[in-house]
Amino acid sequence: MEKFKKFIPAILGVVLMGVGVYSYFRAGELVKVCTKKVVATVVDMREDIDTSSEGMRYMYYPIISYEADGRTIEKELGGGSNTPAYRINDKIDILYNPAKVEEFIVAGENQNITWIILGGLGLVLLGVGVYVIAKK
Repeated sequence: MEKFKKFIPAILGVVLMGVGVYSYFRAGELVKVCTKKVVATVVDMREDIDTSSEGMRYMYYPIISYEADGRTIEKELGGGSNTPAYRINDKIDILYNPAKVEEFIVAGENQNITWIILGGLGLVLLGVGVYVIAKK
């Protein structure tokens, strides 16, 4: 078991880099297919409690509503924050996929940030892991 521990950073690095690569391609797909622009309204805020080593804190997840293809769609915005990024009744420009109206992105939002963070963190962990493995 002791021998295995030195491989953990490298394994985590590879996994995070994999998730980062997946996020990159998924974001690219959404940018290509989400072409219809519409104004969405924040209609609710889901509140969740996050417990970590830092203690307990609230996370806020905005729920938006928009009209697409003659239907009213209500969806949660991806990613929560510990301070609400939006308030109820805020208006947000979104782009949705006409073929799958439930798929959307926030207009003007940087779609690259997730894969950059995950890929970068994965690369750092992989580097640490290789260093630890090579160190004798």
